[in-house]
Parts: sequence; C-alpha cells; structure tokens
Amino acid sequence: MSVLAVSVVIYEAPPASAYHSQVTEVWSATLTVRDAGSGEVGCSDAGRAVDACTPSALLTDNDFTYGGASYNILEIRNVNNQLVFKTNNAVPDSARSALTLHVDNAQFPLTDATTTGNNIILNNTGLSWSVGDTVQLRLTAPPTLQPCERLPAGYQIVLGGYLDAADGTICANSDQYQLGVTLRDSNGRLAT
Repeated sequence: MSVLAVSVVIYEAPPASAYHSQVTEVWSATLTVRDAGSGEVGCSDAGRAVDACTPSALLTDNDFTYGGASYNILEIRNVNNQLVFKTNNAVPDSARSALTLHVDNAQFPLTDATTTGNNIILNNTGLSWSVGDTVQLRLTAPPTLQPCERLPAGYQIVLGGYLDAADGTICANSDQYQLGVTLRDSNGRLAT
C-alpha cells in the first residue's frame, strides 16, 4: 500500500472567463416599435391585434425556455422611462437573478427589476423609442462552469466545501478562489 501526500494551495483565481464558457443566449428577437396606446410604445397582446407581440408581426420571436419553464412574451412596452417586459407566467426570482435583458447596446439585469404579477419592470432605463424604430432584444444567462474532471483511479480527496471528490470528481471553481491540488506519491513524485 502506497502513501499519498497531498498539498493544497488556495490562490486568487484568474478572471471567470479563464475557466467559463460563453454567456448563454436564452432568447433573441427584433421588435418593430408600435404605438401601444396611452403614451406607450412597443408591443402588447393586451387587446389590439395591430400592436401584438406575436411572432413575425412586431416581434420576431415571442417565446423562450429557461430553467425548465417555458414563457410567452405578451408585452414589451417603453413608457415614462420604464421598460415593461410581461410574460404569460411569472418569472421566478431564481431565474430573474440570472437573466439579463439586452436592448440594442444597453443591458438590464432582471435582478434590478421590480415585479407586479407577470410584469418585470425596469425603471430609469433611459430608453427612447419612436413608432417604427427597430430594436434588437436578447435575454442572456451567465456562463456555465466547465465540466468536472476525474482524478486518476485510486486517488480520493475530500476538502470542505471547495471540493468533494469522494467519487473522484473535482468540480469547477468559484469565481473568487481557485483550488490548486498537487498529488505526490510516497516517494515525492508527482502523481500522473
């Protein structure tokens, strides 16, 4: 039976982009802005077919799936420096905290929004739309962590909350700290 020496070093991690994949695009569409009534512009499925958010009318795509749930977009309205994004189902806090709405070059984390029923309301957007404008819209989610890596057969490490390798799996690191592990055999040689 060989003895295994393990040295562990915790050091400041490189930027998250060094070990994360790209941002996930959850939804994208182009909106052709219409008069939605009462000084509001955008699109709305609230009654008038002329300004409906149905696909290929004013909004090129009006549905998305995130976190295993499906949503239909019923309204995207810009009124009094507020952007209202309404879906057929309420978007839970866990999803809102992860999603960002991109409006042309502006980005609005949904975690900063207030909600009323199925309305997600972004205040003080600074957006200015006119009837006939074309607006590019996207919803994105944060990057996903890279897949886990397997330790060589016969090695096992269990360290607090950073690492649980009881099954030989080292999972991705946090954004703030990275865990470095050096495995050496009883003769001081690096394990391969």
